[in-house]
Amino acid sequence: MMTTSPSATPTIQLNSSDGALAVIAPELGGWLLRYARPTKHGLVDALHFSQEIVDRYPKEMWAGNPLLFPMVSFNHLPGREHHYAWGGREFPLGQHGFGRRSVWSVVSRTDSALTMELADGDATRAVYPFAFLHRVTYRLDGGRLRFEQTVENRGAEPMPFSTGIHPYFQVPLTPRGERSRCFVKISACHRIATDSRYEVFTATPRAASELSVGQDVAHTEFFGELSQRELTLVDPASELEIVLNWQDAPQHRYCAIWSRATDAPFYCLEPWTALPNSFTRAQPGEVTVLAPGEVFRAAMWMELRDAR
Repeated sequence: MMTTSPSATPTIQLNSSDGALAVIAPELGGWLLRYARPTKHGLVDALHFSQEIVDRYPKEMWAGNPLLFPMVSFNHLPGREHHYAWGGREFPLGQHGFGRRSVWSVVSRTDSALTMELADGDATRAVYPFAFLHRVTYRLDGGRLRFEQTVENRGAEPMPFSTGIHPYFQVPLTPRGERSRCFVKISACHRIATDSRYEVFTATPRAASELSVGQDVAHTEFFGELSQRELTLVDPASELEIVLNWQDAPQHRYCAIWSRATDAPFYCLEPWTALPNSFTRAQPGEVTVLAPGEVFRAAMWMELRDAR
């Protein structure tokens, strides 16, 4: 887990021929800190970046794109917050798991791509008793940032998990923009309402629509069954948009939308494989369970571009 201070931790910058860049901190949970691309406004950051937030790691991670594993959101048992049960045993596990608070090892890197991995160890097995290898690749491709993920069960028992990403998109994208005018294009889907304990979920069909960034989503909005696994965050005054596409991540069946407040400088669009409290609810097919030797694969991309 973390052994170095954030201010002393090295970062790796990726570059593409069109001037796009990405900055990753493998030792800070494999944290993608920046993705920026040249526009008519100059170099624009798609992700919210704050050095003050980075310096408070791991207490706060309200920036960039943290990686969620082996659990998205949180799980609770009767009378025990942030605990889950599996195989007749109970384990403590903090919100969004330990992946974003662990040191990732660099496997390979080029000017435009980085592959890093996280494997089980004594610290992980104390809260998650499974042998695994989790690999993530970030790759700049023509200004588009690609994300590739594999999770391998290296043990002798079935391995449950959920996973997702948590990008903090910058709103507005430039000083010219206005946060309240920004919106998200979302395809036909199901909006998923829940109770305060995340124990009961109710899905309601919803036509393709635009969700105002000015709407309060501090309690998190959940969506599923999207007819197109793609969201577009539009800043009309800046004439820019960010596309997040996860068509090649079939097990990421849900999307959480969250922001800390209606005046926060970020807005989060988060593809997840499960909904909160999923280990306790044990909905069939929601918690991913890998057989020994089985490998989970997912691929996504995000792109900052002129609004269309």
